[in-house]
Amino acid sequence: MSAALIVQNKGGGHGELGFQLAKNLSSNPKITSITILQDSACKDSKEPFCSYATDIPNVRVVKANLADESMTAADMQTLLGGGEAFEYVWDNASKGAEGTAGKAIIDSAKNWNSKLLTYVSSAGIYKPNGVFPMPETTPVKDSAGQVLYEKYAIENGLPFVSFRPQYIYGEKSNKWDYIDWYFDRLVRGQP
Repeated sequence: MSAALIVQNKGGGHGELGFQLAKNLSSNPKITSITILQDSACKDSKEPFCSYATDIPNVRVVKANLADESMTAADMQTLLGGGEAFEYVWDNASKGAEGTAGKAIIDSAKNWNSKLLTYVSSAGIYKPNGVFPMPETTPVKDSAGQVLYEKYAIENGLPFVSFRPQYIYGEKSNKWDYIDWYFDRLVRGQP
């Protein structure tokens, strides 16, 4: 059995990413169960959350306050139903290892002996240096929460992958009210 956990934030581009990941994993025969640990701050009436029941009906959704600084790995295990371990964990929500549920996610992945912890970090952690596109060797802000998350996961010896998108958009992102304006201007060569 290969269980997957997607830790999902309250929306925007990350909401799109987590939704599409769940949808993709739903058709993967190697993944036998998918759980979304959804930040309870999401607006259920907005995309992608309003599409969970129709578009990914076999995905279990558990809501939690992911900003809860006191959450521990034991709390997370209880929240997720007690006995299930997740071989694959995609953290698409944490902004750091401290001050959020991020530490509990890392500690849980270690307790579950997960095969892979994937972390959606942010290109915002790079120190601007005027070089574009930015290579992964660009220096990072050492105090950024995402950098501290990455370091904590590595220090714990987890099989770990981090990627740092700058901006995420798609059909289920809930930012269409303003993103269309920017793309319209870009394709017409306007500032």
